Amino acid sequence: MRLRSANFTRSLFIVFPLLAIGVWMWPRISSPLNPAAQASPGTAWEALRPAGVPDASWRHDALWDDGLAEYSAYEAKWYRYGRLNQGRVLLVAVKEPWRPDLEVKADRESDAKFDVIKLNHQRSVQTGIYRYEQVASVFMRRQQGQLQKLSTASAEGCGLSTAHMTKGLLELRSYFDGQAERRMPWPAAAIPEDGLALFLRDYVKGVLPESIKVFPSTLHGRFLPAEPLTLSMQRSQPKDVVVPAGRFRIVELTLGKDNPDRFSFEIKAPHRLIEMTLADGTNYRLAKSERIAYWERHDAGDESWWPQSLR
Repeated sequence: MRLRSANFTRSLFIVFPLLAIGVWMWPRISSPLNPAAQASPGTAWEALRPAGVPDASWRHDALWDDGLAEYSAYEAKWYRYGRLNQGRVLLVAVKEPWRPDLEVKADRESDAKFDVIKLNHQRSVQTGIYRYEQVASVFMRRQQGQLQKLSTASAEGCGLSTAHMTKGLLELRSYFDGQAERRMPWPAAAIPEDGLALFLRDYVKGVLPESIKVFPSTLHGRFLPAEPLTLSMQRSQPKDVVVPAGRFRIVELTLGKDNPDRFSFEIKAPHRLIEMTLADGTNYRLAKSERIAYWERHDAGDESWWPQSLR
């Protein structure tokens, strides 16, 4: 018993200091990278949607239940380094069952609590000696039309930048000085710029709001000021446009008043993006679009789906 008692006493001298260090370190380990800007899961951001009276009929269209994805390729010009650079863009929209406890697509329907519509926004652009490969995955709740999750990454010759938002908390990581490690609440009712090709479909026929909040793109690599812009919205009368994929009947939504961003959506549901022109000159023009099971087309030769000009 004396040996055990002595060992026990020595153990206390070891354990108590470790516990004290742990208690001192815990708030520092568990606190966010920016302790002053912290969001709590389940806060008001989840309950708020963009203003206006959205038209949700395109989201509820049985088309999204066909097991296929809307697969759209675009000829792209991306403004970078003071000029427009040629590239290509892929927009993939598909319905997925969602597991909110893990914030991922559910492998089993029994684990799914609701459906989302996912938009993968992939951009590939050569700039001189190196290439930008960028992707944003934006998840919208099918029923409510609100943002559920956002993940973006931009990779090029100088490094990697990423952004990730779940449960109202946005995390930014970049190799740029002053932008490296930040956390902040996602502004309530803000739409991500990188997901406008999805979210603006609610207003192809819906009642327009006086203004909407748009959170600047996190797809650029160098993050813009991390606060939403409040932009007015206008809608044109239906008209025809011609793009490499053909002629389409569209309406154009414009965001902002002076030198606005312009988004042309097909009037026919589910309102594919036909063309986009941003204030800096960045432009997407639809080259090809089909509903396909693209995940099955991964073999040699399947790249022939792409228009010759974009391969």
